[in-house]
Amino acid sequence: MCNVKVSGILVGAGLGLRMGGEVKKPFIQIHDKPIFLHTIDRFFQCSLISEIILIVGESEIDYVLDKWRDSLDAYKVKKIVPGGKRRQDSVFKGLCNVDTDSEIVLIHDAVRPLVKKEHIEGVIHKAKECNAAILAAPMKATVKEINDDLSIKRTIPRSKLWMAQTPQGFEKRLITEVFRQFQNSEKEFTDDAQMVEEAGHPVYIVPGSDDNIKITTPDDISIAEALLK
Repeated sequence: MCNVKVSGILVGAGLGLRMGGEVKKPFIQIHDKPIFLHTIDRFFQCSLISEIILIVGESEIDYVLDKWRDSLDAYKVKKIVPGGKRRQDSVFKGLCNVDTDSEIVLIHDAVRPLVKKEHIEGVIHKAKECNAAILAAPMKATVKEINDDLSIKRTIPRSKLWMAQTPQGFEKRLITEVFRQFQNSEKEFTDDAQMVEEAGHPVYIVPGSDDNIKITTPDDISIAEALLK
């Protein structure tokens, strides 16, 4: 059993430009429930999570509260935090709102509603053991590195390639220190583990599932609809 306090930060403040349409990704309905509530439900079902913090765009907070306040209360979402300009700015705002006695922090995309309870728990246990861990799935496609003219430079062996997913879990002191270190950096990080890696700390993988998709395009909606039945 995990006897540490775990905070979950769900990040849903992105622009969602690849999806198109007027409704942002977290608020798209699947089976009469917005994507972000499906995701929150997965974290709520994990008894190891002590608190849930939701990050949305600053202009969306009132909309979320007006439309889904009862559901958020039922899921015991502790705080709704306005996001920042970049993903890393949004996550840092979430970190600043985590309980002072929290020991492990999980950071998860609010538009990954298919994450499994056992994988959430796996990341928590690995982060407790090693201070930094992420969910990931092995690469199955053949990957090519190319030259500027689109000719193939080499085929990259896929046996050592993994596709990063979320949640990504960290010892709270470590991830807070790393985010403070890069707070004013102009570099944009594609995920939280990249920042921890750049700071010189090892990050470990917890094998996940290909089902744990991040909903990015309209095709992903159809996949999620089928898998969430």
